[in-house]
Amino acid sequence: MVSIIKNQLLKHLSRFTKNLSADKINLSTFKGEGELSNLELNEIVLTDLLELPSWLRLTKAWCNKVSFRIPWTKLKSVPIILSLDEVNITVETCEELRSMSAQAGLSSYAAVPGKYSFIHKVIDGITVTVNTVNVLFNSPAFTASVQISRIVVESKSPKFAKSELRMTRLKNPDKGQILIFKEMEWQTVRIEAKSTKDKNLTPLRLLTNQARCRIVIKKETLRLVIILDDLLWVLTDSQLKAALHFLDSLTGLIQKATQITRKAKAARKLEELPEYQAQLAQEARQSESDKSSSRVFATYDVVETSYHFLSNQIVLHLCDDQGLGRSSHPNLKDGGALQISVKRFQVDYYPYHLAKGNRKHWPRYNASSVPHSMWQDQALNTFKTKFMDLIDKSKLQHIPLTRSPKQENSPTPELRKPLSPNQKEIKRRIENQFAKLMTTCVIMRIEDFTLFKVTTSGKKQHLKEFICGDRAHMMLPKDASIVHAEFIYYYYPNDFPFPLPPPKFYVQLNPVLVVFDVDSCLWMNSFGLNLYHSLLNSKNDVQASDYTYIDVKIEAILPRVNFESTVEHPTQRDRPKCLSFQVTRATITNVRSLEHSSRADLAKCVDSFHMGSLFFGSDFPSRPSDFYVVTQKFLDHISASDNIRNVPNELDISSLEALIEQFSREMLWTEAKDVWCVSLDPVWGDFQGVRAVGVNKPVPFLDAVPITIWLHTHMDPNSTLKPNEFGTPGTINADIHALAQISSLVSVQINHYQYLFLLRLAEDVSELVTFLSMDSDRVLQVESNSSLVIGALIPSLEVTFVMPSQCPGKESSGEDVESFVPDSSSIADEVGPIGSTATMWQNSVLTIPESEFAKMANGSSNPLEISSSCSMDFVPEQKELKSLTKTTLPPLQPQLGNINLQNNFNAGFSSMKKGFSTLMSSLDSALKPSPDDMSDTISIRSDASSDSEKYVLINYDADMPPGIDLMFVVNEFSYEQVRVEEASEVIEEESTMSTSEHSVASSCRRKDLVSVSTFKLNKVEFLQQSLGYSSSIKVQVGGVSNEDCSSIPWDEFQSKFTTRSRAWAENPTHVTATSKVKLRLDHTLTLPSTKSMLELDFTDRENLMKLFRDMLTVEVRDLALALNMSTVTGLADLVEDEIIPVPVPMEISVENVKIRLNEDRPPVNITSPGPVPIDLNVAQLYITRNDDGVFNIVPSKTTSSTSSLATAEEPDVGAKFNRQLSADNEELKRRLQAFERISEENRLLRKSKEEADILRSCLKTSQDEVVRLLEEKKKLLDEIKKLQNQTGVDRGWQWNSSKR
Repeated sequence: MVSIIKNQLLKHLSRFTKNLSADKINLSTFKGEGELSNLELNEIVLTDLLELPSWLRLTKAWCNKVSFRIPWTKLKSVPIILSLDEVNITVETCEELRSMSAQAGLSSYAAVPGKYSFIHKVIDGITVTVNTVNVLFNSPAFTASVQISRIVVESKSPKFAKSELRMTRLKNPDKGQILIFKEMEWQTVRIEAKSTKDKNLTPLRLLTNQARCRIVIKKETLRLVIILDDLLWVLTDSQLKAALHFLDSLTGLIQKATQITRKAKAARKLEELPEYQAQLAQEARQSESDKSSSRVFATYDVVETSYHFLSNQIVLHLCDDQGLGRSSHPNLKDGGALQISVKRFQVDYYPYHLAKGNRKHWPRYNASSVPHSMWQDQALNTFKTKFMDLIDKSKLQHIPLTRSPKQENSPTPELRKPLSPNQKEIKRRIENQFAKLMTTCVIMRIEDFTLFKVTTSGKKQHLKEFICGDRAHMMLPKDASIVHAEFIYYYYPNDFPFPLPPPKFYVQLNPVLVVFDVDSCLWMNSFGLNLYHSLLNSKNDVQASDYTYIDVKIEAILPRVNFESTVEHPTQRDRPKCLSFQVTRATITNVRSLEHSSRADLAKCVDSFHMGSLFFGSDFPSRPSDFYVVTQKFLDHISASDNIRNVPNELDISSLEALIEQFSREMLWTEAKDVWCVSLDPVWGDFQGVRAVGVNKPVPFLDAVPITIWLHTHMDPNSTLKPNEFGTPGTINADIHALAQISSLVSVQINHYQYLFLLRLAEDVSELVTFLSMDSDRVLQVESNSSLVIGALIPSLEVTFVMPSQCPGKESSGEDVESFVPDSSSIADEVGPIGSTATMWQNSVLTIPESEFAKMANGSSNPLEISSSCSMDFVPEQKELKSLTKTTLPPLQPQLGNINLQNNFNAGFSSMKKGFSTLMSSLDSALKPSPDDMSDTISIRSDASSDSEKYVLINYDADMPPGIDLMFVVNEFSYEQVRVEEASEVIEEESTMSTSEHSVASSCRRKDLVSVSTFKLNKVEFLQQSLGYSSSIKVQVGGVSNEDCSSIPWDEFQSKFTTRSRAWAENPTHVTATSKVKLRLDHTLTLPSTKSMLELDFTDRENLMKLFRDMLTVEVRDLALALNMSTVTGLADLVEDEIIPVPVPMEISVENVKIRLNEDRPPVNITSPGPVPIDLNVAQLYITRNDDGVFNIVPSKTTSSTSSLATAEEPDVGAKFNRQLSADNEELKRRLQAFERISEENRLLRKSKEEADILRSCLKTSQDEVVRLLEEKKKLLDEIKKLQNQTGVDRGWQWNSSKR
């Protein structure tokens, strides 16, 4: 008996082993136990059996001991246990790809296909345990060793719980399909890799904790999920370099193998897709009386092959090594470390997804919560329309050859002429090929993440956020991810050279917070450049068009950027601690679509820049050596003249073979992808941490304004610019050109302490930019002299200076008519619950339901009082409103800490007034998961075997996730977020407030009076250019006017500040041909002749500032202003710095300026007769200041011969008049050209609209015809089926008759 079993084992196992003999098998038949020792496996057979990639070859496999235990009496319910002690495997890369046999894989060694028999169930249920697996990986670039310990492979129930074997399978009784559930678990994985070429590269080491791999198998499809526990990894830049070098060495082989195997596998997968579509249609027609087993099977069904990776938490520490890779900043000279924390990191890979298929069966994917599938569908339809238009265009160009002249002049009948048989065949083949278009999709989702600020070794520092998800602040739903990215690659499953859509890369970021930090920015720049430089030196140049032609669209919802002050000022209660900029929706894309990024939008932006003389003129403040911000690249992109390839005007469609020869996969990849559009819709800014109004209450700085930025750069891999077209000033392009389009009013307010905050912030930004340039040159070891040009055209800019009132008793003087609406109550009605001195006596309180209160993004558990002036009807007799002052609402979310909701609507809700509430409520509804339609209790009879095993599956809980999502659920994971540090910081901040400050914050009011002065600047042209370490700022202002208000309550001013943008409308009559104010600020580097920037010491910021010289040049002419004396003195106090500034050399030229000074301050003497205005008329004045800080004032520029600054001879009156006429003529010519271009574009748009209407009508007709044909087809099929059934019955009757 024993010898018979041994012979059978030898017979079946000999083809898998090399040295198996009977003496190596120890067998106990009745106990069901056996043991094999020192097995050497056949690497050739095992390579095919495991279906290893074609770039890998198994060279050796050995196992020291194998034992098994077979429960003879319980084979249906208890699995066979196979135990391996130690397994050693050696694999290597193939220089030439292996040939993949068509019959390779497990199927070639399996039994003859047929019924799922008892032996299949026993083999599928085997439990395998392995103590240790050692894998040695050899490649030309590196060697790696992988050690895996404590491996267990066993069958699990559909919920991935331990169960009997009969509960580990599901069968579809209608189709006979089987689902098998397996789980592999291992304790530790140790990976170590080292280079074989570069001995200087640091070995790479990784140690992971417990992990598991869950697999659901159905025929030729499977779903595999790898789940890791918390992962902690410390990496230096040298180790990261090594890892990138190792991956780069394998990239070519993997990519080549993937292209070959993917097509072969996709062809097999495509054969099953029609069955799947028929299955969906059949399930849609099934009645509710279908079996419960089918519903359970559909719940866990694997429709397509997919691979998933999930980690609950990843903590990554990045450290920089000594050397050139470190930043030259004094704080980072000893190095630094960056910590990255990622929660719920998930990667999904779908290699064989039909492009037109839906994503409903994808686990943990809610298509309604993200716009990626909508973006893909739109792009796919656009591509198909573009291709079909090219085919139809070729048809129309060939059809007239066989028509009479009379028919040539009637285009409408040509569209409706029946197609020839050859054309019908071509169209059918094209539609069939489109139906086979498949995609490879890679999806990355991150539930939350945090990049902490860089910590240095100099002192102990607490971890603070640098970039993190803003989930708690914005109260996101739990099922919403902070990051959702998708990469989509298109291909066909055969070698048919059919045009493909370009790859897509879509990213959506839910609220993200970025905290400005100089050290972190410099450290990340140096760290990244060091890695880039290392890779650049190790790899050959790759053609960018082959790998980087990608449609990119990145969308961020409610991102925030905070600029925090690093110095505390406890005695300055009006000093802000933070400046926060927020955007409702930010979009970055290189795709031309109708959503704010079309060529028409770019043309509109360029036309507006043509209206400005600063961007094209050569007069002051421009110089001949300056860059032009509007380049030929933008103009070519508008007219599509910068396409990387041209589409054929017509195709030869005389035959299918001729048409195929003209096709190529990249045939329609024509548009240039190096022009980017950045849309900020809208952006606004607030100051935070002002203790005078409440530390949690924002103070408006910039009112909401939409901004669109167009840019192109030669650093883009897809750049179509030639190398000799950039790098030096003049007419040549800079490295980066950006156009900022602003079409509405820009409204800004600022006081003295905010001005000081901005001065310190400007110093930090200047320091950052300088060290970024220094580190880039130092790490890359080149003198880059990178250049940047940014231009902006603002139609109207209103800057309000807020100063202490010097005129008590004068409230709401009403002089600022446009900026300040006199009726404060009406303004309060519009903007919400904000009070004023006229309405403070009304103390009615409004009740807010708890359900509505929970929806407020800035919610608080504190009592909430809102003045009744917020009522839209403003009815003071509302006496039935209940008060919330005595009852405190329960906290909404404990982890949010104490978030104070202020009564001043404009300040407390300034970050929400831009449509935030509407957006968040829409996000909330969109991100809600659809209700699960799975019943509470499902009971089925398992007929998966031929011997009628009578076991049932019961109690599938309704509150559990859907069946396909159960693979991702691990009970050991804890998903709750604990924010202890945030809560402690908030409590500590609140505890520092005095009682009076608390009362001010709770009342949400400032009762002090302020003086405001608003300067209205029309047609502001701005241009900033930089080259290397030097930069210049140029500004032109078309018109200047001002309005003063000597005394107004602070809260009333804030309410009126928010109404400016809504009431603003562009007035073309205010636009003048000449500019009133011209300004140029040059920031140049003055190095010692014997030293370079890298040799100097910058331990002190003053040493850095001494290397740069600033020069300010201003021209003011034809200007008339009326100012209050209190405004003049207040402005002088407002611009006073807190430190002694370095004198800035300047030249100021004043010509034909009229100023009226109105005395509005109370008189000092009681004998004063009253205020008398002072009128100043400056015909010509020239003011200069040198480095010593001394001002020199002379009547005109010609008389200042003693000045050290260069002077020019003043032209006579006639020459000046001619120059003015010449400037006016140039301006009129520029406007005429712009109007002509707009007229031509309007004509083309009207023509396109007419063509679109014709195509739309044709499409509608075709759709109706398709519907009609489908209905006829269905009727014919039903008729054929009836005839077949009738024929079968007749034949049966005839046969029976003949037998009789």
